[in-house]
Amino acid sequence: MTGHDTARQHTQNAGNTRGAPSEQNIEYRIAHLRERLAAEEPAELGVRVEARGACVVVTGTVPTTHCREELLRTVNEELAGLTVRYDVIVAGTAAPDHPEEVS
Repeated sequence: MTGHDTARQHTQNAGNTRGAPSEQNIEYRIAHLRERLAAEEPAELGVRVEARGACVVVTGTVPTTHCREELLRTVNEELAGLTVRYDVIVAGTAAPDHPEEVS
């Protein structure tokens, strides 16, 4: 593995979809999710959650695969019934395999 471990999970529709949720309801649920992400251990402040059209997009970088899994679980719980797209990257934490040359 070099640099980044990219984890993309395409469109996911979690839960029941009885009718289209209102835009106001989606924004409220996104705000609640943001609060939860900031409060939980570890706080995921490098993640953005935005409503885009008929879906919610989650983007950002997390430090570990475990953090990514927890993020996906939390998002799926909070936004059940909505279409969610993920573009979440796990930051590479391995030491470089060669020295950096500075000129």
